Amino acid sequence: MNYCILEQINQIEMRTSKFFLFFIVAFVFISIDLTAQSNTNEDSLGKPVFKIQLDYLNNYVYNGRADSIKAPYQITTASLNFGNGIYANLIANYLLTPNENRFDFFEFDLGYQYKLGKKWTGEIYGSKYSYSSQSNLLNGDITSDFGATANYDFGIFQFNNTFDVFFSGKSDFQYMPGIEKTFEFGESNSKWEITPGIYSVFSSLNYYESVLTRKQNALKNLKTKPGQPANTVQTANVLSTTTILEKGVKLLDMEMSLPISYQTNNWSIEFTPTWAIPYHPIHTLTVNSTTLPNGSTSSNTIDSTPYSERFLNNQFYFQIGFNYKF
Repeated sequence: MNYCILEQINQIEMRTSKFFLFFIVAFVFISIDLTAQSNTNEDSLGKPVFKIQLDYLNNYVYNGRADSIKAPYQITTASLNFGNGIYANLIANYLLTPNENRFDFFEFDLGYQYKLGKKWTGEIYGSKYSYSSQSNLLNGDITSDFGATANYDFGIFQFNNTFDVFFSGKSDFQYMPGIEKTFEFGESNSKWEITPGIYSVFSSLNYYESVLTRKQNALKNLKTKPGQPANTVQTANVLSTTTILEKGVKLLDMEMSLPISYQTNNWSIEFTPTWAIPYHPIHTLTVNSTTLPNGSTSSNTIDSTPYSERFLNNQFYFQIGFNYKF
């Protein structure tokens, strides 16, 4: 049974990887073509810009949820931005939790930024994720993401829309609308920016179901400790399957943020405090199926809703970063 499930997961990951590879190849050819066009255009948007950014995140929060143990990260981002709107990011996230220091996950992004007239801006992008085998992220089963943004400037505020399709064991849809307004102070080559914003997140929950199933199976199939005699429970094959009670797209959280940055021609520093208010607790049921060495089987069903979901708490977190353009 375990082998069949792993085979299905591997097949899904292989299909997703092939699709992502096609996405990368297509972007490379588009980049070459558009770069060649921009080189022959006197109104070219400029030469490619390479940027290194270093950030500190005091706690990892996803859709208003955080682990019971704080997960601060040091984040290093290498970015290449072409004048024609195409960009690529490579992001390394180093976990700073005491006794768990490691590179916890990596992210690779390819995207295209566009502008339509004077009011519409946005981007189209794809991301690929790679996790440490020890990672405990709430979204740690998401392998890739394809998305787009469409933002409209009303003058008094900008209305933002972000659409994502995430791939794990099953795909997820996420929509994040929001409003924000940017205030600038100073000169163009040395200025302050403040961008207060309010956002909400609507998402399906397959990723949550998938990661809980994986974590529970990892715990229940631990090998017998050295020097400890084996018994029927420890040598039994235990398989857990977790399901969400109320499936569908849910409002998961509202977020209020206040990014403050100081920018020059070559470098900038930014501080982003965020207040997240989670909604709609995610209730789960887990079926534990046990197969003993003699071939007999049994199963039981439990309410596996985590304590943190039963009693949702507002989350405050912040990120501070420095970047330099070459």
